Amino acid sequence: MTIQFRAQKVTVHEQALDEAQRRLSGGLFSLGEDNELELEWRVRESSSTYVGSEPWGVNHHLWRIEQVERLACERLLLAGLDLEPYDYAEQASDEGVVRLAARALISEADLRILEQTSGVIEVVRVGISDTPRRMRLDGYVWGERPEGVAVVLACTDVREPRVTLNGFEPGSPTEDFEDLAALADVDQGALYRRRHAARRVANVDAWPLSP
Repeated sequence: MTIQFRAQKVTVHEQALDEAQRRLSGGLFSLGEDNELELEWRVRESSSTYVGSEPWGVNHHLWRIEQVERLACERLLLAGLDLEPYDYAEQASDEGVVRLAARALISEADLRILEQTSGVIEVVRVGISDTPRRMRLDGYVWGERPEGVAVVLACTDVREPRVTLNGFEPGSPTEDFEDLAALADVDQGALYRRRHAARRVANVDAWPLSP
């Protein structure tokens, strides 16, 4: 679906640019007949064009939006953390392997715990299933939102390694790193802090969780 609108004032134009970035992962709603929130959308693409000559021209905005369908994951419990995702997606392969991604606000103390999390962890998706799943933390990034620090993380079910015509498929994408970190004579705390610093991003909401 496409939305087109004009912004005559510079302040409105700048606000539209900012909102387009903020709504990349959702948070844009359409209203029903009774003015109740009905459907959620996200801005997939956005552009603007200045038409006319200054100071009488007008900024024309175009947003391409798509509907957001969310799984009701109320809380995500993992590695001793209790997160409340404001954005969540998951998918299961034909073999039943579950992969999930989530965005959530996080405290500084919990972020430190996440920084040092590795190996197999139990994950509970409250609202979807109360049964713990044995998963690995594939990775995370973090940054600031107006409400505080936020994290985006991904986990995948633990599975046995496989060998096919496509080659060797490890049970964990971070398997080699974990082995090297365990065997190398290095300060693992310093290694985790270095990796954590490199995972800071300018905008944690700048991309959708699912393709």
